[in-house]
Amino acid sequence: METISRINGNKQEYVTSLPTIFMLGHMNDVALKHVTENTGLVFKETMGGYEATPTSSNQIVTLFLTYNFKTRYFNNGSHKNMLMIKSDHHTGFDVESICYDCVKHNHIHTGGLKDGDRLAC
Repeated sequence: METISRINGNKQEYVTSLPTIFMLGHMNDVALKHVTENTGLVFKETMGGYEATPTSSNQIVTLFLTYNFKTRYFNNGSHKNMLMIKSDHHTGFDVESICYDCVKHNHIHTGGLKDGDRLAC
């Protein structure tokens, strides 16, 4: 089984297996089949989205070179070695900042922002 070696903030090397990939939201059957044809990843529907276990890092690289996803990696008590992905809808990459009203609308902690301020993305 393939592993990934990294260096933590204390300059210590640690090794993990390839992360489980969790796709948030909904994807239709045709789109899921297309992902499988391109990457070999088989996403199974689960609560809140779809989950796949890659067998090679090439599958992950192919996923990101073929599709636009927002990503967030977790390795904590709640989500062990899990890469969360979410459809980008072609706009997330182009956003440099969002206004205070959008921060509130998206339930993002305002951290002292006030009307007229912008949050950098």
